[in-house]
Amino acid sequence: MTESLQWSLDELCDHAFDIFEELASDNLSAADYTEYQQQHLSRGFVDLKTPDDSWEELYPVALADGDYVEAWIGLSGEAGEVDKVLARLLLNKDKDESECFAQWRGQS
Repeated sequence: MTESLQWSLDELCDHAFDIFEELASDNLSAADYTEYQQQHLSRGFVDLKTPDDSWEELYPVALADGDYVEAWIGLSGEAGEVDKVLARLLLNKDKDESECFAQWRGQS
């Protein structure tokens, strides 16, 4: 039996940013996307969290097994606090699983 290889926390952050940057222009409002493009170097952030149950209501996932992490991506305020969350991504921690689910700012 082969053991699955999991992303490290740093790799998950990079992976989340890669997915976000690939899909943001198609899923954010023009104003949010422009603001992100202008501010991402100085204010962009990704924050990894334990996923909440709302994902199970939206997508066919089982969170109880701990295979997922939630990544919040957005812009921080001047003091480093969260100013605007632009996307929530649900990522599988297993490198062999490519599934990713997203909830974008402005979408219900």
